[in-house]
Amino acid sequence: MWFEAEDAERARAFAARCGAGLYDEAGSPGSPEALRPEAYDEKTARLLLGGISRTTLYRELALRRLDRVPGTRRVLVTRASIERRCRVTRRN
Repeated sequence: MWFEAEDAERARAFAARCGAGLYDEAGSPGSPEALRPEAYDEKTARLLLGGISRTTLYRELALRRLDRVPGTRRVLVTRASIERRCRVTRRN
């Protein structure tokens, strides 16, 4: 979800009222950066990581090789941690 707020404090308050986590600032809705999600659901994250199993994904989260979006019930893996993990895997 993308929304605009006057400052970070108001953005946090709005996200809390909606029951959502606040991850980071994004560009305007029409910008290419705003079109890329900040986090992926469990199934999409597994596909992006080469089709790994659900068990492997949860192991990576437990070992903190991947990061979850805090404050959510669903497993949402951050885009930054997936990109970081892919870079580490390519080097090895």
